[in-house]
Amino acid sequence: MSPKEESHDVANAHPLARFFLLKTTFGLLLTLLLFAGGYFAYSSLTKESLPDLDIPNATVTTLWAGADPQTIEEQVTQKLEDEITTLKGLKTFSSASFDSYSIIAVEFTADSDTAEAMQRLRDAISDAQSNLPREAEFPNIQQVAVDDRPIMTVTLFGDASDVELNNLAKTLQDDIEAISGVNQVTLGGKRDEIIQILLDPERLLALGISPNAVSQAITNANLNQPFGDIESQKIGAVVRLEGQFTSLDDLKNLPIIRLSGEFNNRPVRLNELGRVTRQLEKEEARAFFSEKGRPFGKTIEVSIKKIPGADTVELNNDIEAALEEWQQSHFWPKTIDYVITQNEADQIRDSLFNVFINGLQAMIAVFLILFLVLTWREGLIAGLSIPLSFAGALVVIWLLGYSLNELVIIGMVLALGLLVDVFILMMEGLHEEVYTYKKTFGQAVLATIKKYGMPAFAGQLTTILALAPLMAIEGISGKFIRVLPVTAIACLTVAFAVAMLASIPLSRYLLGNIAKKGADIKETRADLLLAKTSSLMKTWSLSTTLKNKKRASFWVASAFVLFVVSLIAASKIPMVLYPPTDGINVGINIELPATTTLNTSQSIADDIGHILSSKPYIDSIIKLVGRKSPLASASILSTLEPSQAENFIGFSITLVNSELRDTASYELVNKIREELAEHLNNHVVGATLLVVGESSGPSTNDPISVAIKGTDMNQLRILSTQVQTLLASIPGTTDVRDNLGSVKTEISLVPKREAIDFFGLNMQDLAYQIRFALSNDTIANFTTPGPEDDIDIHLGLNWMSREGDAGGPTQIEEFALVRAFTANGTTVALPALFSTKLSETPTSIIHHDGERSITVLSKLSEGNINDIISELNPSLTKLSKQWPAGYTWTIGGEAEESAETFGSAGAMLVVALIIVLGVLVIVFDSFKQALILMVTMPLALIGTFLGFWLTGLSLSFFAIIGVIALIGIVANNGIVMVDTMNKRLQIGASVAEAAAEGAAARLRPILTTSITTIVGLIPLAIGSPMYAPLCYAIIFGLVASTLLSLVIVPCLYMLLTNTDQAQQNSLD
Repeated sequence: MSPKEESHDVANAHPLARFFLLKTTFGLLLTLLLFAGGYFAYSSLTKESLPDLDIPNATVTTLWAGADPQTIEEQVTQKLEDEITTLKGLKTFSSASFDSYSIIAVEFTADSDTAEAMQRLRDAISDAQSNLPREAEFPNIQQVAVDDRPIMTVTLFGDASDVELNNLAKTLQDDIEAISGVNQVTLGGKRDEIIQILLDPERLLALGISPNAVSQAITNANLNQPFGDIESQKIGAVVRLEGQFTSLDDLKNLPIIRLSGEFNNRPVRLNELGRVTRQLEKEEARAFFSEKGRPFGKTIEVSIKKIPGADTVELNNDIEAALEEWQQSHFWPKTIDYVITQNEADQIRDSLFNVFINGLQAMIAVFLILFLVLTWREGLIAGLSIPLSFAGALVVIWLLGYSLNELVIIGMVLALGLLVDVFILMMEGLHEEVYTYKKTFGQAVLATIKKYGMPAFAGQLTTILALAPLMAIEGISGKFIRVLPVTAIACLTVAFAVAMLASIPLSRYLLGNIAKKGADIKETRADLLLAKTSSLMKTWSLSTTLKNKKRASFWVASAFVLFVVSLIAASKIPMVLYPPTDGINVGINIELPATTTLNTSQSIADDIGHILSSKPYIDSIIKLVGRKSPLASASILSTLEPSQAENFIGFSITLVNSELRDTASYELVNKIREELAEHLNNHVVGATLLVVGESSGPSTNDPISVAIKGTDMNQLRILSTQVQTLLASIPGTTDVRDNLGSVKTEISLVPKREAIDFFGLNMQDLAYQIRFALSNDTIANFTTPGPEDDIDIHLGLNWMSREGDAGGPTQIEEFALVRAFTANGTTVALPALFSTKLSETPTSIIHHDGERSITVLSKLSEGNINDIISELNPSLTKLSKQWPAGYTWTIGGEAEESAETFGSAGAMLVVALIIVLGVLVIVFDSFKQALILMVTMPLALIGTFLGFWLTGLSLSFFAIIGVIALIGIVANNGIVMVDTMNKRLQIGASVAEAAAEGAAARLRPILTTSITTIVGLIPLAIGSPMYAPLCYAIIFGLVASTLLSLVIVPCLYMLLTNTDQAQQNSLD
């Protein structure tokens, strides 16, 4: 309808109002731009299941072959720690000093800039390099993710030789690591090809040849070196020595010494002193694969980790495409096949699809409800406005540099309940003006904007400001969920613009013809029903709750009592930082006593593998013998623990999809743990079990950790045992262990310096002789033809008890053959040079923030972490009083993170309340009326606390977010209600009548908003255990606040409102 055909007021409306509100041109343009921008943003956004936190965490690894843990600690680890401790933005650091290497895990604060922090770390390590021993290699710095699980696991198998399988695995490792975005590729069950030299100890003794002499002869002969150019017109060439071994026969025939006297200077060649073979290195780990209950077959596990921030879906697609291409190439043996047993990209796609479906169901539910309470026209307009708002929000998310992940979609679903109010308010206003007051479309638009424009703006602003403090929550958890409030705020901002500039003008196409009918328009059945309900509610309010101030006070007091009851219930609600999630990956680690051999570990692993492969809910299993599962070792602190040893067993399990099983994965994890623990307790002595499912939070740290600090590692180990016993006795704890690892018996050789000097020996040469006798060291490289990597030359002694395998002696008689060689070829028994001392020693020396430390760790099988901590604290205090002086303990893990996160979230809740109060005071220019609306907040908490207590839900971090979001929803409903009451006072109604009429008039929009929000969140609450607490916090709170606010807000209005002041407080 043109302006000329409308009223004088419409024809003379402001040109901007006519262009943006009454004409459809800009609305159509905005709609097209938002949908096109949303499609482009969706196509461009990185897809992830959860936000990939860009937090600068790193490991610093330094190799020093042959150095013992204490030497590594003193000369490497401490030197590096001295520089690391001065770094700006450092949160904490831990280290472990092992035999031959040091590793330091460095964590910066969550808000540190990654590039700057990593550069500062590199500079610090470079400064420390000059203080390290010359024999130590340059420290290797590697950035790691907060959750450092593999993004893909590939298993190689087939009817091929071990050499072919290993060579292919090494080739794939190099090629995959060359793909942009890949951080690290590790191989489980892989054995490198080496040149193995095993010297006969009896032959060495007979000839008086020390292992050092053999090693020196090989390294001296294995040399390539350029000599420079010959500067001549006749001979212009480069002179180069090519002395490196390229032929096994050449190495075997190498002269080591010449025999004098009657032997006529005959050379003794290497192959006369022992065996020289090209073979696979000693088997230290094995991998096996089983799918759908089939027997296990030998395999090599290829675990791939990404660089933090890389697009998982795109990267995995690149890897899959590369694997398909490589399989057809010449270097891939036809007898070897592969299967991708774990692919995070598939999980991301499934996760996003499931949450997207939940969001779609919510939008459909909103449309159906609006169809029932208004008409199909208003329902269609509001229903289409929702995806338009989401499209605009995606553009904002893309511009801000976030990825598309579950939290973005959850933020949209959360915003659905918040933004639908503005659409309902506008459609309600148009509906009322057209159907009830029989106005033309232009008149209806201007009247609706005048009546509801400012309340809608105030409501949206209040909601946005209530959500804004969520972006300021500190720590990893705060950074993890930051995109959620950002998404919700983006949706709310875009939704207000869409409601005003698109929904209202484009309503002309659906409501314009209806408005032309004027007086012939009939109210809908919903209108008549709600009008009757509103009338009944007004009558009931005036006769019951608003009969007088005394009666109103009674109802307010009753609500206060109910709030106190809910607080008592809240104290009984269990708390957890993050709720469980129904993932498909499970990691299992079993640590056996340190003396366990690989074959014994194999036998135990076979028994457990048989138990697991019989489970119908398990799709595939990778069994690792001599190695831990990467799925159970994903935290940065786990990098400080050795991942490979003969006494380790690991299982990487992939469950069938959730649709194919009746039990959630977190419940199956407990069942698996219980069954395996029973088996180990009955059949294996001294085994430690760890079962890890997927985490819904940003990190994979254990719920409980107790760090014990002191100076002596043996004393720390004793105290750790005490703490483990105490922690295991508390109900609800499971997988109790420490990060020290196995303890080994140590034979310390104490030098007799006079004797060593008497025989003309020096300590360094003596140490190398003993090391060659007891271990199998790399001494040189062997050059291979073509593009293949050079292989290592290993040197050791051939002890009969080893049956051809490398390693030290295992029999008492063989130890007697370990003797020291003097310069003249005579030998000396070790007891003549050393005295011995037996002790038990850990495999590593651990530091936390520069001090020696052991951390006791525990997971939860049930119960409330706060209850466990409250029981653990006094018990630890009592226990520590018996400890030696200088030994202290602190509680960390999820308990520490939980305290930090909940404390920060609580502070932000207070900030949100203060901001909302400030906005309400400004909007109404009245502290009393702002107070009326603030009282509705506790009304919502009544529902949340009682609902969680009655249903047994845990109060998690996501639930707190739901409570903060609830503030905005509740305030939004109250603003328009109080404004309506003020308007009734302006036209002469009494305070009681104004209160009753205001609540009755807002009955439909309040009920519609609440019902659409609740129905919209129900699919997500049912479909996702991870986000159920967030949804139920809003659902329970809305049920209570909707019912109580319609009663309590009018009562408070009657008690606190001054007639004259209220008439001035209208938002008109």
